[in-house]
Amino acid sequence: MGRIWFSGGSVVLASIVIGCAASPGPPPPGPSVAPATQPAVSLDLNGSPIAPMYRELLAIDLPTVIRVANARNLDIERARQQVEAQRGRYESNVEAIFPVIAPSIAYDHFQGVGQNANGTLTTPVHFDNLLPAISIQWILNPGMVVYDIIASKRRLEASVQQEQSVTLDTVRVAAVQYYDLTLAQARLQVAEQAVSEAQELLRITQLQVRAGTGLPADEVRAQAQLAGFQQDVVVALNDFYQASVALTLTLHLDPVVTLVPALRKIDQVMLVREDLPIDELLATAVKYRPDLQAISTLILAAQADTGATVWGGFGPQLQAGYTANGIKASISGHHYDWKEQQKAGVGASFALSLSTFGNLKTAQANERSAGIDAERQFDLVRAAVVSAQQNSVTNAKLIPVAKQQLDAAQEALRLTQANLQAGTALVIDVLQAQNTVDDAQLRYVTAVVHYDQSQVNLLAALGLIDRTTVLAVASSQPAPATP
Repeated sequence: MGRIWFSGGSVVLASIVIGCAASPGPPPPGPSVAPATQPAVSLDLNGSPIAPMYRELLAIDLPTVIRVANARNLDIERARQQVEAQRGRYESNVEAIFPVIAPSIAYDHFQGVGQNANGTLTTPVHFDNLLPAISIQWILNPGMVVYDIIASKRRLEASVQQEQSVTLDTVRVAAVQYYDLTLAQARLQVAEQAVSEAQELLRITQLQVRAGTGLPADEVRAQAQLAGFQQDVVVALNDFYQASVALTLTLHLDPVVTLVPALRKIDQVMLVREDLPIDELLATAVKYRPDLQAISTLILAAQADTGATVWGGFGPQLQAGYTANGIKASISGHHYDWKEQQKAGVGASFALSLSTFGNLKTAQANERSAGIDAERQFDLVRAAVVSAQQNSVTNAKLIPVAKQQLDAAQEALRLTQANLQAGTALVIDVLQAQNTVDDAQLRYVTAVVHYDQSQVNLLAALGLIDRTTVLAVASSQPAPATP
């Protein structure tokens, strides 16, 4: 009967606790914030092939970047192991409800003179005892166990939410770094184009000097400008290599491999509609950001820790034990068959330690600290949404203005080159016009790439970016051209 009570009581208590600590259902799917159509802005990347840093080039596009990041990123893998660690702690606390089963076996041998209770010696005796036994022990503080299980369950939920947050941020970082790599390639292309134009200008100037229609100073200016542009190419190539190394670190790839964008164009990609008010964006972030959900769950865990501390210091401790064993003896040539022995007992105790008050103060401080962390994270999330949305609006305004600047600069360069051929312009005029075109090209491509990055950051700040979202947007773009 005692064994049935042990088992039934433990199962009932475990069922009640697990039911109280059960995790909520999966969160509802996030709202759609994507626009119906995409902007018609696309910049070609048709520069010269990039030499590898050491020995290998690897073409990569945005969908591949996201897939590799999810599969190989070490931060994601570490977050997954944190989930397993918290799951193990939760299971351990649940299993603490059940009694401890301790089988044992003992053998006693005695040979020699025995002694009576009054101290007198007896005749020589010789006996052997064999005692196999099994014990069931159940010692717990019910309230403390319940709160420990609830706290570990909340931490398990928080670790799952933190894993989602790490995955979200990894997707964001990988996408931003891919755009950094694309921007570095575009800057290298502009620098190489400037070198090509400077070389042609130097050739024309040298011909004019030889024909007596040009000034030696113009040739020197053209040489100086060419040398400056050649330096820009070296710096731009190094920036490209550094962007490749940064992306390989996120993807957990060999940094010796040089990553290059597979796409030969940069498209303006809108991930969040422009008509959404800031209040709606902030409300969406508060509802769907997994890091905010995690910090809220950790507050519940800290509250459960406080409850466990109170019950551990002031609550009753229940204990029960049951032992069943057999004994078989052989005494001075007399053999006794197996005999059964049973022993059971129950009890309760209260113990108050002065250290409980210090532990309680610590638990309450940890609970308040969790609340402060939640407020801090809430502020960070709101700031991230506002910052990303403002960056997106700013770059959206810059793109058409930068396009106008580029068109005007290219037309001014064409007219200046024609005037140089006609003898009505100086080489210095062409040099200045070329500088203006190069600056306008960089401004235009930078505005487009920064817009794409701000859209990625905004979608991540809302808690809506994930592998599926990015792959869907990337797959809607034109296929990469064949090298």
